[in-house]
Amino acid sequence: MEATNPSETPIPSAETMLARLSAVDVSQFDLAATANQLKGNKQWISILTIPVSAILLMAFTLLGTFVFDAPIASFLISAGLIYVVARMFDQYEQQYRLGARQLVMRRIAETEGEFGLIPHFKHFLPTKYRHLWQSLRKGNYLYIDQYIQAVLLLQNQLEPAKFTKIWHLHHPEIAPPEDDE
Repeated sequence: MEATNPSETPIPSAETMLARLSAVDVSQFDLAATANQLKGNKQWISILTIPVSAILLMAFTLLGTFVFDAPIASFLISAGLIYVVARMFDQYEQQYRLGARQLVMRRIAETEGEFGLIPHFKHFLPTKYRHLWQSLRKGNYLYIDQYIQAVLLLQNQLEPAKFTKIWHLHHPEIAPPEDDE
C-alpha cells in the first residue's frame, strides 16, 4: 500500500499549463514602470533634477565669479557641490529601483507558483535560456529580462499540440488513454 504525500503538488494537465502561460501579463514585470509606480507623487524630483542642477551650476559660478573674481575655481567648486547633491539624489532613486526589482521578483515567484511554469516549457526554449529555467527551479528570480523574453517567445511561438504530446510523454499518469484502431 502506497502512502501519498499530501504536500506534493498534483500534476496539472497540459491544457492548464498552456492556459497559465497564456494568462501571464508581461507588462507587470516592467522594472521602469514599477519604479515609477512606487515613486507615486515623488516623480517630480527626477524630472527636475537636470534643469535645477544646470541653474544652480550657472548661479553658483556667476556668484563665485563676481564675489571672488575666479570663474574657473567657482565653476569647479560649484560642479563639485552639484556632484555631491546628485549622488544623494541617485541614492534616493536607487531605493526605488531596488524596491521595484524586489517587487517584480515577487511577481515572478507568484506567477511561477509552487509547481513552476517556465521550467516545464524548457524543451521549447533555446539553449540560451537554460540558466533561466535552472535558476527558476531553484527559486532564484533574478533574470527578469530573460524571463520576459522567454514568456513572450513561448506565448508567440509555442505549438500547443507539440507541448501536449511532450507533456503526456513526461507525465503518462495524466495522459488520456490512446485509441487502438
